[in-house]
Amino acid sequence: MTHNILDVLTYMFDYLFEEAEQNNAHEINDTELKEHLSDVGFDVAGIDKALSWLENIATLQDGKIKPFNTIYQSSMRIYTPAEQQKLGAKSRGFLLFMENIGQLDANQREMIIEQVMTLGDTKIELDDLKWVVMMVLGNSTGGEISAQWLESIVFLDENRTLQ
Repeated sequence: MTHNILDVLTYMFDYLFEEAEQNNAHEINDTELKEHLSDVGFDVAGIDKALSWLENIATLQDGKIKPFNTIYQSSMRIYTPAEQQKLGAKSRGFLLFMENIGQLDANQREMIIEQVMTLGDTKIELDDLKWVVMMVLGNSTGGEISAQWLESIVFLDENRTLQ
């Protein structure tokens, strides 16, 4: 299930970005998007789960679900055993890095963790986590985030050396 939802979501975002680059005036409605995803081979159940997953992000972003009050700026996140199993050390380190450089706040981190936990019971790889981060931050109502910067966190080569 994990890869099915993420496969639908990543394909959908690629498709939407490509369509936006080609024709800014044309907006794709939900029916057209579902038909396109179905035409390229995704099953209806997977498409519906992916869209529901995205709707959950919107619900979290609207403030209808608030993970906790973030009055303590220097608090530390302790992961449950299930979260540790789902998010390996590299993934947890990436979330901490994003928080430390100010690109992710505690509520966004919690939204990401919650969304990851709904993806099924298999471990999520760092590359997949980066897509989830991009989707949550890209749908964030808070400060402006560059689309180019969001893409760079997903496609960054982690074996690159800093100069």
